Amino acid sequence: MSSPLLSRAVPTPPPSAGVVDEADLCGDLADYHALPSRLVIGVVLRPHLDPLFLTPTELIHLAKPLKTCLDQGQLAENAIAKVATVQARMPGQEQQARRKAIRAAVDESWARARAAQIAFASMPRGRTPVDWLLTQGTKTPTGDADYDLRVALSLELVEIKSWSGKLDRLLELHQWDRDLRLAAAADGVIGDILASSAAGAELFGANLMPGTLLTMLCDLLFGRIGMEAMGPNRVGVLNALFRQGKLSQARAAVLDRIRRQLKAPQPLGRGAFDQEAEQLKTLTGHLLTRDGLIGGAAMADALTVRYSRRLEQGGASAYRRSIVGLSEGQPDLICRIHYLTRIAAVPAGERHADEVVASLEAAAGNELLIENMLVQTPDTALLERSFAGAMAAIRSAPLPADACERIATRAERAVDEYVKTGQLAARLKQVEPVLRRRTIRLAEFACSGLVREDGALPLMRQHILEIVRQPQFQVELAQPDSDVAQAEVRRLLELLDRLRRIATAASPPPGPLPAAQTTPPGPRSADTVAHPIAANPAAKAPVRTAPAPTAPAQVVPARMQRQVETVMVTTPAASAGAPPAAPSAVQSAAPAVSAGAEPCPSCFARRPSPSSSTGPCAECGYPARSDNRPGVHLAPGTLLHGRYKAGRVLGQGGFGATYLGWDDRLRVKVAIKEYYPANLISRLPNAAAVSPFSDEHGETFAAGLAKFLEEARTLARLRDVREIVGVQDFFEENATAYLVMELLEGRTMKKYLADCGGRIDVKRALSVVTPIAKALQAIHDQGLIHRDISPDNIFLTNAGDRKLLDFGAARQSARTDAGLTVILKPGYAPPEQYSNEGRQGPWSDVYALCATLYLALTGRTPPDATARFMNDKVPRPAELGVTLPSGFEKALMAGLAMRWQDRPQSMRDLLRGMTAGLTGG
Repeated sequence: MSSPLLSRAVPTPPPSAGVVDEADLCGDLADYHALPSRLVIGVVLRPHLDPLFLTPTELIHLAKPLKTCLDQGQLAENAIAKVATVQARMPGQEQQARRKAIRAAVDESWARARAAQIAFASMPRGRTPVDWLLTQGTKTPTGDADYDLRVALSLELVEIKSWSGKLDRLLELHQWDRDLRLAAAADGVIGDILASSAAGAELFGANLMPGTLLTMLCDLLFGRIGMEAMGPNRVGVLNALFRQGKLSQARAAVLDRIRRQLKAPQPLGRGAFDQEAEQLKTLTGHLLTRDGLIGGAAMADALTVRYSRRLEQGGASAYRRSIVGLSEGQPDLICRIHYLTRIAAVPAGERHADEVVASLEAAAGNELLIENMLVQTPDTALLERSFAGAMAAIRSAPLPADACERIATRAERAVDEYVKTGQLAARLKQVEPVLRRRTIRLAEFACSGLVREDGALPLMRQHILEIVRQPQFQVELAQPDSDVAQAEVRRLLELLDRLRRIATAASPPPGPLPAAQTTPPGPRSADTVAHPIAANPAAKAPVRTAPAPTAPAQVVPARMQRQVETVMVTTPAASAGAPPAAPSAVQSAAPAVSAGAEPCPSCFARRPSPSSSTGPCAECGYPARSDNRPGVHLAPGTLLHGRYKAGRVLGQGGFGATYLGWDDRLRVKVAIKEYYPANLISRLPNAAAVSPFSDEHGETFAAGLAKFLEEARTLARLRDVREIVGVQDFFEENATAYLVMELLEGRTMKKYLADCGGRIDVKRALSVVTPIAKALQAIHDQGLIHRDISPDNIFLTNAGDRKLLDFGAARQSARTDAGLTVILKPGYAPPEQYSNEGRQGPWSDVYALCATLYLALTGRTPPDATARFMNDKVPRPAELGVTLPSGFEKALMAGLAMRWQDRPQSMRDLLRGMTAGLTGG
């Protein structure tokens, strides 16, 4: 039965429905309102929606726009017919049945939109729909909270008659991270906008060629657009949100638009063959990565269709030749594999499965591809993960199982066989003249899963041995000329130790070395390497820290020599009767438990008796139970600086770990903060010392280490300020640095607010932040700014004190250079911190402290400054149901002003204004 809403006609000719080539089947109304269906609605009704600045979400949730569309004569009927025709091509589907189902969904959407219109009529005047709805709690106008949220969002957007204006409002709402449902709804409508060609023209420019626009969309999608110096524009904010993975629905919409444009008949460029080819190559480079093909099988199909349009002869033959041409155009083996395994999953690709299998087999045995993959990838660990992912893609491809296993096995063996020929060592010799770095690359390959013990691994050990024998290598090793060179030596030590363990596991020595043996081993085998420094007794001393600056050449080469010898002794090439090498000189970081009633090395609880020292700690369960991860954290009981003992881990962040510590001299517990950025360094095996992963990692680590020490010096300068955590000591050891601080017991302000239900009254809020504001004034008086004020960095002790934490971002406020690094904490960072050129000062901390106070009073984080660049609106606490004296609220909102000149210029001014606002003065 035909829908009564579709039977109306008007004399004016309606716009025609757009062309759609695919549309998924829908079950219930939620499917019809979901993003995939809205993308189809956007395609078929684009001629109607774009002139009205309407998104599909607004159309299907608001009665008035939906009625206007249905009154457009045959527009809606034609759109339904086109979608039904496409869906009828699917197995088991019939066109008439699909038209009837879609009409029923239209009727149901109309009925719900009418009911929502009536329900929302009770909304008070002067309130924005979204803000009003969020204050209603679980009681919503129609009873469906998610649906009502989309209605409220649509009511706001329908009044905005520009795509950029709609996007600005959506970005502003998305910053309200207190409600995940709102963020998800805004994400979906952002996807609606980015799928529109008219919106793209307004946002990116009207005269862009399709290929250029798609490239810009890829840059946006993958977070490659830089922020402007004066603060981010809306495209920059989108870029940042995509980079943070916060717009999953919008990402899907952009990928869908890219895919549809690739399959469209319009050229990407201006019609020239070479320009079209270059545009396609650029887009393929964006979408096809070592992690896989972004957009999956559907994107592989779109790229292949676009490639086939370059061929003179079309049809199935063109598609088959496009598979071969597109795959052979990928110079990277892993990317080629990902394309071929994805194209095998589309219906058109299934018809050419034999061609796909043949292309995969050819790629798996292509020696040039293998060489480029190995030599041109400096990060061997990343290469190993990517290669393993490619092998998994082959084995799970929708191709004959026996063929998949055969190809994957061949690819794995081909890599090992290439290395076994010695060509890898020869190529590395050409591209890396520094012996130390070449040895590191060889050792990284030897320790990876890319080579096997029964294959290339023995040859890799031999290559390493040949380099170690060279006098030039020994000179480089004995005289590291920089911190980076010393870091490379430590990295090589770690790799050789791993290689020794691999060799030992594959070919164990004839008999174990007694644990108590400390004398040098017997005569060396013929395959070990003599080094004059190895005879130096001082070189055999246990090494637990980084080499001392005065004598690095005496300690590192000797240890290197012993490890190289151990690696070579345990290889099959070593003499059969040669004794094993001595164990590494590096001692375990955990001290032995003495016979007395020593305190627990993890929590430092006193043992009740000497006999209890041998069992698990009654307080923390150590050593049966421990939070310290072996190889990452210091072992409980590690002695630092000859005075401090590191115990259990208290906290782990991106840049380090904080341990419960013990001061042997003062006999008190302390907190020990270690600089340990896990993405840059690793801990040496069985040692406390750390080592960067590479030269580049070492440079970044060194820069961060300098900032860590600067934080320590900053805290030392401020030790007289009671509200700042007291620093007792700082020092460098184990190739990194440590900060010893007073041990605080209590909770952060963030935890305090959570325990109080999310917000507190003004009296309690001021009792927390006023001491912090006074401490900040003392900091500012010394020319410093904190730059990272937030509830995470304010600590309430059990004794009632307030402490300010984390001075890692603190800087001199008087600097005139561009050295004020951008430090960002969304919602708390003022706008000037979003640019290296922003003028930062005490007013920057004023903003962050007011944002913290705003959260404490309202339970909401203020909108991020990135959203306020486009629409500067922060709801006053009164609008959120918080009663405050008007003068106090005015002072608080002044502290949140976007222009730094409009804020109180010091903490003293802020406190004076708030006090006057409370007293009415």
